Amino acid sequence: MEQILPENWAFMHFAMIFCITCAQMLVVYVLSDSSNPPAGLGLYTVYFMAALLGWIAATLQQGPNPPMAVDVPSVASILNSYILFMAAGQRAAMTRGRLPLGIMCLLACLCVFFLPPADMFLVQIGSAGLFFAGTGILCVWRAWTQHNIGDGIIAFAAMMMVVGMPGAAFQQLFADNTAQAQSIAFGVHSSAYALVAIGFLASVLIEYQQHLSHLATEDPLTRLLNRRGLEDALHISLANASRHDLPTAAIAVDIDHFKQVNDSFGHEVGDRVIRQVADFLERMSRGSDVVARTGGEEYLLVLPNTGLDAARVLAERIRAAIGDHPLLVDNQRIPVTVSLGIASAGGEVDLDTLSQEADRALYLAKRGGRNRVASVESKPLHLSTATVKD
Repeated sequence: MEQILPENWAFMHFAMIFCITCAQMLVVYVLSDSSNPPAGLGLYTVYFMAALLGWIAATLQQGPNPPMAVDVPSVASILNSYILFMAAGQRAAMTRGRLPLGIMCLLACLCVFFLPPADMFLVQIGSAGLFFAGTGILCVWRAWTQHNIGDGIIAFAAMMMVVGMPGAAFQQLFADNTAQAQSIAFGVHSSAYALVAIGFLASVLIEYQQHLSHLATEDPLTRLLNRRGLEDALHISLANASRHDLPTAAIAVDIDHFKQVNDSFGHEVGDRVIRQVADFLERMSRGSDVVARTGGEEYLLVLPNTGLDAARVLAERIRAAIGDHPLLVDNQRIPVTVSLGIASAGGEVDLDTLSQEADRALYLAKRGGRNRVASVESKPLHLSTATVKD
């Protein structure tokens, strides 16, 4: 292997790579101890460790008399590129195409025993460019769908490899300048590694921040919004209702006799009942509706641009659907019913007032015998109950 950097610079470069890798290992150690480690953390750990070993091999292999007969840096470069592709695929939840690309990586590595160094170098830059291209596609997709700029940085690093490797191949094939080709490949790979390290750190920090944000606005048991999440989600739609004098309806939902379920069957079954009702509410609501869990067995649906009559129709459908699907536990059918209270207001809507009115209607439904719908309409207040036959 040609000497790419002067000896002092080579060891300075290795020291930089070593510091970057140690910093990444510290991040990995902290994240691996968390209750929700990011996807792909294990493979990225392998990538950073393998890259460090590859840089050690590349540093030792420089000069006219390399200590290793086999071109270890080329093999390390191919393996690292493939591991990075697998790590990006795991973070992007990619499950297909691993085996063919793994076989391709293995065949490319085995070429080191059959090809001269110049040809092996071409195999290395071709394989690394291919795997980095795949990494770039996956990271662009994840950066777009997850709104994560860290994955965008990794995609940029992959683009550098895809653009830079053909330049190294040109120097090798047409200019017959092996030293220049290796210098280009070395520089591009070094820059890409540093950018991948920065991108990975940014990606997991942004993901962790998003996770904390979800914890603040999401109910962990049902994955519905909590009260704070409900207020954040409705900020725009309530302002729009006020501006255009549109009606807004709210449906308060409460599981009937929930305490008896908990006392008779335990809290685990009670949690299953809560999740089952939440699933029904999500499935039966519209895309513009907002569903939240506001208490132990209480939920609130807010329906933008919806009057009292339309809300009552939806509430009756929800009540009937939940009542028709008892929970099955150990071959025992546990009946599940809900009471629903509806409130509606037009124009400027205060969420607290609207939810209080829906709670008043819910109280009427409970007092009327449960498993029924009651409604309250604001300005003027109008109370009505719609009883149903069991």
